[in-house]
Amino acid sequence: MHYVVIAVALCVAIASAYVLQLKPTFSSTAEILLDPLGLSAESVDGKGNGNSAQQDQSNLDSQIYVMQSRGVMSDVARKLDLVEDPFFAPKKSASAKPASDADRVTAVAEAMKTHVTIERAGQSLVFTISAEHPDAGKAADIANAVANVYLQQLDQARGDAARRASNSFQVQASELRDRVLKAELAVEKFKSENGLVSTGEQGLVIDQQVQGINDQLIAARGVEEQQQTIYEQAKNLTMSAIEAGAIPEVLQSTSIGLLRDRYAELLDKRTQLATNLGANHPQLRAINSQVANMQQAIEAELARVRQSMRVNYERAAANTKALTDRLQNLTKTSFDSSAAQIKMRQLESEADAVRAIYKTFLSRAEELAQQQSVNMNNSRVITAAVPMPKSSLKLKLMILVAAGLFGTVLGSGLAVLRELLSGARKPEQSALERAGFPVISRIATGAPVVEEPPSRLRSLFAFGRKPAPAAPAPQGDGILQAARVLRDATAGQHPATILFISAGHVQQASGIVADIVHALIDAGLGILYAPGAIAETRTRLRSGSSPSLAAALARDETIAAAPLSDILKYENFPAVAQPSRPGRPTLSRYVDKARQSDTDLIVINACHTAAAEHLPLLIQSADAIVIVVEPASVTTADMDATLDAVGYARDLVLGTILVETP
Repeated sequence: MHYVVIAVALCVAIASAYVLQLKPTFSSTAEILLDPLGLSAESVDGKGNGNSAQQDQSNLDSQIYVMQSRGVMSDVARKLDLVEDPFFAPKKSASAKPASDADRVTAVAEAMKTHVTIERAGQSLVFTISAEHPDAGKAADIANAVANVYLQQLDQARGDAARRASNSFQVQASELRDRVLKAELAVEKFKSENGLVSTGEQGLVIDQQVQGINDQLIAARGVEEQQQTIYEQAKNLTMSAIEAGAIPEVLQSTSIGLLRDRYAELLDKRTQLATNLGANHPQLRAINSQVANMQQAIEAELARVRQSMRVNYERAAANTKALTDRLQNLTKTSFDSSAAQIKMRQLESEADAVRAIYKTFLSRAEELAQQQSVNMNNSRVITAAVPMPKSSLKLKLMILVAAGLFGTVLGSGLAVLRELLSGARKPEQSALERAGFPVISRIATGAPVVEEPPSRLRSLFAFGRKPAPAAPAPQGDGILQAARVLRDATAGQHPATILFISAGHVQQASGIVADIVHALIDAGLGILYAPGAIAETRTRLRSGSSPSLAAALARDETIAAAPLSDILKYENFPAVAQPSRPGRPTLSRYVDKARQSDTDLIVINACHTAAAEHLPLLIQSADAIVIVVEPASVTTADMDATLDAVGYARDLVLGTILVETP
C-alpha cells in the first residue's frame, strides 16, 4: 500500500502546484451560416439564383482552414489590438532583437490559431467559432471579430474575383470587337470586288432577281396555258353550238350575246311564218334573208373573237419565252458567281461567329460589373458570441481528482511490478487454486537457505520490504497444527479413518505422516496406524511395556476391524492411560484398561506406498482424506490425477498439507 499512498501523494502534490499557478480561461462561441453560392464568383441573376445550386461539400469543409488562416487572424489581431496582449504575444528575451510590427502580428496570429477552434455542425451549413482567453469579454470579441472579418474577406474576395473577371472579359471583348470589324470589312470588300450586291436581310440582288423572274415565269406559263385553252375553245366553236347555246364562259361577250338573241328571235318568227304562210311567201323569203344575214354576222363575230383569242395566246407565249430566256441568262450569271458566293458565305459565317462571341463576352463583362455593386451573398452571423464567465473551481477539483486516480493507478502498477520483480507467484497458486481445497498446515523441511543479494533493479523497489529469514520456520509448528485440525475434524466420530494421499511425488510424505501420528498419540488419542507396507509382522514406532493379555486381545481385535487388515500392516498405539492407584491388579482391571484404550483414529499412509495400489478400496472406507502436496514440484497434471483418483469422495477431503522445501 505504501507504493499507492506515495504515488497518490506525489501526483496530488504536482497537481496542486499546477492548480495554484493555473489561470482560468473562458470560452465564447459564435455561429455563422454560409451560403454555398457565395463561396464562388459564378454569375447570378437578379433573384440571387446561381448557375448551380448543388452544395460543394469539399468547398464547405475547406472554409474551416480559411477561417483559421493567417490572413484572418492577422486582421483580427490588428482590429482588436492583440499585439500587446500577454496571452498571445510571445515572450521577449533579453538577447533577442526587437521584432518588426509585421513579425509581431504574424506571431500573435500563429498563437491565436491554438486558441480559436472552428467546427462544422455535422453536414449542415452552420459553423461554430470558439475563442479562449482569460478575459471572458475578450474571448467573445475575438469570436465575433473572426466571424466578421471572415465574412468581410469573403465579400471582398468575391468582389475582387468579379472585378478581375470583368476586366478580363472587357479586354477580350475589345479584341473581339476589332476582329468583328475586320471580318465585316472583309465581307463587304469581297462583295464589292465580285459584284455581290446585297439588300440586307433579303440577300443578294442577283438572287432576288432570279427569284422574281422565276415567279414571273411561273405566272406567265399559267397565263399562256389559259389563253391556249381559250383559243382552242374559240377555234372549235361552231354555229350549231351557238344555236344550241353551248358557248364557253370565257367566250361569252355582249356582241355575241346580242347577235344570238336576235338570231333566236328571227328563228322563232320564221317558224311562225312558215306555219301560216307558204314557202314562197314574200315575208317568209324576207325572214330567211334576215336569218342568213344574221348567221353571217355571227360568223364574222366568231372570226373576230377567234382572232382576238389567238393574239392573246401568242402574246402570252411570247411573254413566257422572253421570261424563260431572261431566267436562263440570270441563272448562267448566278452559276458564274457561285464560287464567289461560297467564299462570301464563309466570310459571313466567320464574321457571325466572332460577333456571337463578342456579344457573349460583352454581356458577361456587364453582368460581372453589376455583381461588384450588388451583394447577393446570404452568408451571415446567426448567433453572436457573448461573454460566458464561469468558475474554475470545478476544473481544479477535476484536476486534483484525476491526479489522485492517476496516482492510484501508478502506485498499483509499481506494486505489481515489484511483486513481479521480487519473484513469481506463490507456487501453490498455480496448481492448487484449481482444486479449491483449504490449506491445513504448512510444513517447512530441509536446510536453512541464505537469501541471495538483490539485483540493482529489484533494489529500486525494495524499500519497506522485510528481510527474509535465514532459515525456514521449524516444521514442528506445522505438525502440531495438522494434528490439531485432524483431531477437531474427527471429534465425536470414533474410530475415524483418515487416509493420507499425495499429489505427485513427495519425498518426505511418509515421515511427515509418521510425525503427525506421534503428535496425535502425544495428544492422548489411540491410533491404529498403517504405514503403507504389506507384511505379516507388525512393529511399533514406540516401545512400551509389555501388554497384558487383555490388551493383546483387544489390539488384535481392533486391527482385524481396520480397512484391508488382511493386506496392510497396522501398528496399534493405544491412548496413554492415567497413572493407577497402588494395589494389586486383577483380571477385570486388565480388561477394563484394554477397553479404555480403544482406537480413536485409524491413520493410513497411501503417499506413494504399497497401500496406494488399493487406493479405491481405501477411499471407500475413509472418513476423511488429507492430501500432502509439495508446491515446488507439483504440476497441474499431478493435481488433476489426484482429483480423478478421489472422484466422488471429494467432499471427504479435509484439505492439503503443504510441504515447503528450500
